[in-house]
Amino acid sequence: DCYYKGLSYRDISDQFSQFYGLKISHVTIREWVLRFSRVMEKYSETIKPQIKGVWNADETLVLTKRGKNKQNTNFDYVWNVMDNKSKFLLASECSGRSRSSKDAQKVMEEAYKQNGKIPFQIIVDGYAGYQDGIRKTFRNWGNERKVKFTSIKGHRKEINNNAIESHHSHQKEFQKVRRGITNVQDYQDGFKVFHNFVRKNARQGLTPADKVGIGVKGNAWETMLLQSIKQQNSRNLTGEEKIAITP
Repeated sequence: DCYYKGLSYRDISDQFSQFYGLKISHVTIREWVLRFSRVMEKYSETIKPQIKGVWNADETLVLTKRGKNKQNTNFDYVWNVMDNKSKFLLASECSGRSRSSKDAQKVMEEAYKQNGKIPFQIIVDGYAGYQDGIRKTFRNWGNERKVKFTSIKGHRKEINNNAIESHHSHQKEFQKVRRGITNVQDYQDGFKVFHNFVRKNARQGLTPADKVGIGVKGNAWETMLLQSIKQQNSRNLTGEEKIAITP
């Protein structure tokens, strides 16, 4: 919770020492954050909000520590898809330094898998690759066209992509203190869980998960983690073992 609310690993280590008398290395805390971010994201993927309305999609750049490429840049692309009304983040995918229609297709496929239903409309920025990615994901052509594709390019007065751009601003604030990260996808997974199930809207006091009827009660981190571990342990059992423990 401290990490995704903006503290560095060293800050958290210092806080544990000052307030609880616990000497925990910042490296250990990093390992915990990465490990449990992966576990909780796998569990959250099984929770289907089934939103039928409007999605917003956009890509942004994240500073990394894995070295510069031939163009002398050290940024990775991260693609996000969000429900416009509830602000539920349906997908957050890192494509490295690639920015292509295949990357747009992948994030749309992940959003569709997470949601369980096809949206009515998808709003994107001016990048042309989104149209091809949406077409291939939803078979969105000819008589089979199911999704209204809307690009804000040249239409900013009539329509905007503010929902996802606001999310990117919040994410950049979170990343600023890190001055570059490795394991970009693991952190995206953890931030997705934090955004959807933990962070509450200041005005309404609700998480995006609460707004779509799949919120968790009590301590959200604890509940998500325990459910994640329970599901992971159940998946590792054989068929006969699952039958034996079924009430």
